[in-house]
Amino acid sequence: MAKSAKTKQVTDPMAKLRKSIAKKLHGFTADYPDYAAAPEMNTYKPTSKRFPVPELVLFTLRNIMGWRWSGHGEKVRWTVYGSVDGEPIFFSLQKFGFAIGRKVGGAVANTKIEGQLVSALKEVEKALETVAEHQVAIGDVLIVNRFGEFDTRYRFYRKLADKAFKKASRKPRVSRSAGSPFGLADVMNRLIKAKREGFFHSVAMVDCYFSALEHRLVLLRAFTGKPLSQGEVIELLSAKWDDKLKMVIPVAGNRKLELLLGRMREIKERIRNPFSHGGVENDGGSMFFHLPTIGQIPVNFSKFGNSVRFSFLPVEEDGHSDYCKVFDEVDEILSSKDLAGPHALMDAGVDPSFDAETLKRYANAIAGTDADLRAFLDEWGHLWTMHANMDY
Repeated sequence: MAKSAKTKQVTDPMAKLRKSIAKKLHGFTADYPDYAAAPEMNTYKPTSKRFPVPELVLFTLRNIMGWRWSGHGEKVRWTVYGSVDGEPIFFSLQKFGFAIGRKVGGAVANTKIEGQLVSALKEVEKALETVAEHQVAIGDVLIVNRFGEFDTRYRFYRKLADKAFKKASRKPRVSRSAGSPFGLADVMNRLIKAKREGFFHSVAMVDCYFSALEHRLVLLRAFTGKPLSQGEVIELLSAKWDDKLKMVIPVAGNRKLELLLGRMREIKERIRNPFSHGGVENDGGSMFFHLPTIGQIPVNFSKFGNSVRFSFLPVEEDGHSDYCKVFDEVDEILSSKDLAGPHALMDAGVDPSFDAETLKRYANAIAGTDADLRAFLDEWGHLWTMHANMDY
């Protein structure tokens, strides 16, 4: 006689999550009076750091707990309605932030409402971790376009360095009259001070440029519209800047680009790395060994002549001008020919999505005429403005 098999009960993940959230939200119910019977309500805005992602409130109360909600309204993106301990309440995402609506004279403490909701959101976030990881793995993500911010920082320090080196290059006015504040020593001090300011600003400029470049290449990779394989978004984000460049534009066989890439690597090794990594130089130039009866010798020997510390001022006007020239050449390559369309999308501030459907839309936009590209940008700009201002 065969043994009877026990039936394996399959638990609905959403039902399990709903049960867990219901415990966290004890006293929260989906009851809300009809419009005619609704009491007078006041709204207040909790501390923004307490609910930094208000969309999770909507997901928790509407999608998981089944609360009633309303969609787009004047300066309102959404509102979800219910009760806490029998008192009507609503949560709303408005143009000026996340708001909670309370019954005038309500007895339930705000701290109780917020505390329970925050606790519930933590459970929801844990449940959504695998969803987020899966979407990242398949590239179904959006990256906010912050190129304007990165580029502005770079140009801010470039302008300051230009100004300082220009000041240092002016012909000094020296007066040898007794008691004059413009004596030779004073002139030399002001000259050195201007050069040091140029050096400081130029190093900051270089650092900002490479940061802007890495961000820019991630954006351009999306806007080329080329399909991505699974896991390629993660590879793109974790890749070194020169590997990112190769994902955007072919380098092998392009002699001009190969030489330019070499110059960029020199700037990276000589300027950015030492000043961004505590003075450490990859070729050992930051270390010295003791040679008996002689003294301290750099570990990289004669290559120390290329060290950022070989000169009194690591960056002077000629070096700064050379860096600017190299950066301008890179900018030209990344905004012309086949990359003119992707650059236009990036420059317009489009936030790129990396899913296959959206990448195809980018490919179609840049493959068409200038009018097609303008139409795409006009549509995107209209939708962005509408959602940003909540003008529905």
